[in-house]
Amino acid sequence: MDPAIPVVTVLAALAVLAAFRASRRARRDRERLDTEGLLAEGEVLEVWQDGTAFRVRYRYTPAGAAEPVLRTEMAPCLRVLVPEVGEKVRVRYDPRDFRRSRILRAGE
Repeated sequence: MDPAIPVVTVLAALAVLAAFRASRRARRDRERLDTEGLLAEGEVLEVWQDGTAFRVRYRYTPAGAAEPVLRTEMAPCLRVLVPEVGEKVRVRYDPRDFRRSRILRAGE
């Protein structure tokens, strides 16, 4: 047996485990944002395609903040689901950390 095979197997397993943990952490963060986050109106400033995904830059002003917050997030891969530049959007944000926010989709 090639001695490199067990090393490659272990590295692949570690990569899968790290991806699983990151996914679980992101899901937990989103659930917390959905239950504890506050709502604000935002505006889409820029939309661009980045490989197979879309990125959306938007701004919103949290309650009590002096300055608007600029954020960029990945959007669904379907162009029809991506908001247009200039579109007003609802944003859910973490009142303890304004950098944690997301655009709400229709029906949310």
